[in-house]
Amino acid sequence: MDVLGQILPLALLDTVSVSTLAIPVWFLLTPRGLRIGNVYGYLLIVGAGYLALGLLLLGGLSAVREPLGDAVASPTGDTVVAVAGGALLLLGLYYGFVKRDRGEEGHQGRLTRWREAAVGSKATARGVVTVALVAVALEITTMFPYLAAIDILDRSRQPWVEQAALLALYCLVMIGPAVLAALAQQIAGRALHPALNRIDRWIRRNARENTAWLFGVVGFLMLSTTKLYEYGMNRLTGE
Repeated sequence: MDVLGQILPLALLDTVSVSTLAIPVWFLLTPRGLRIGNVYGYLLIVGAGYLALGLLLLGGLSAVREPLGDAVASPTGDTVVAVAGGALLLLGLYYGFVKRDRGEEGHQGRLTRWREAAVGSKATARGVVTVALVAVALEITTMFPYLAAIDILDRSRQPWVEQAALLALYCLVMIGPAVLAALAQQIAGRALHPALNRIDRWIRRNARENTAWLFGVVGFLMLSTTKLYEYGMNRLTGE
């Protein structure tokens, strides 16, 4: 149960990602002709996509852990990790202070068409699958909590079946709040829209800042583990 206690906070962190909360809330705010079944279908595909990807990573992680560890510990590997960490740190600064939204009107028009294709009155199964797969694919570069959970599971040395079950539970927790929101929408109808609109505005207002913090924190953590960082800090402090 110690492993479960370690991965559950990460799963809760993943409940507020774009694919598991922002897009489902945006779906539920469809002005007319919402196909609520397609929202559940989308969440099922997202959860299954994350689980499949996680199982693949979990299956290959043990085989590469030792050689990868040796490679990272080498001078070249240390430099690569330092450069990657520095790049993520700079990317976080870029997202937080430099990047600005451009072409918002055309972007919103394209997103509206995607929503209509997935959950609108003329939605198709292909539209649901396409949006779900694109959402998962776009989040691969920012799924650090999920990768951390997979690493914890692999290090636990539990039987593979138990690791897979815990990973499936992780994915269920990820989509849980969105499933509850969809159920509430079925029960309350449009009466829920004011609350959903507040959630949607909060997500939009904080999306760029959250991404910036994610990149920045992970970049700093990677950079701070390297000998290159230690050498640089020693030079700066005169030690």
